[in-house]
Amino acid sequence: MLDKKINDTIDILIKKLKDNDLGSIKLSNKINTIEISNISQNQNSYLHTQNNIPIGHENKEKDVNEELITINSPMVGIIYLTPKPSSPPFAKKGQKIKKGDTICLIEAMKTFNEIKSDRDCTIKSVMIKNGEAVEFGQPLFEIL
Repeated sequence: MLDKKINDTIDILIKKLKDNDLGSIKLSNKINTIEISNISQNQNSYLHTQNNIPIGHENKEKDVNEELITINSPMVGIIYLTPKPSSPPFAKKGQKIKKGDTICLIEAMKTFNEIKSDRDCTIKSVMIKNGEAVEFGQPLFEIL
């Protein structure tokens, strides 16, 4: 969920995009990156690019994207897959997870945040390594 300041910033960027008839606009700082594209501006270039994709490749890409379900990082920080260095991981490949189970910890601003599953699922793959820095929205686990 976005806070009011970010929502206001997005509204301002959308207004600038429309008022100046821009194709896209991007704003970045140390914590966030916001990029907004004007579909009507980019539609012709998208159609031109789409025609360059070999036939058959496009269908495979759609199938993969439709089946891929991930649990993404809700924040920026350092991820820990185990509660302690000598402990087994919270979640590993092939493990069945129930809604509300802790699947990892993310350390942000010297605070450990428990990341819990929002659904019953099975871990298909772990997409990050213990102790790795993660970004907001970065896929952590691929699930079924």
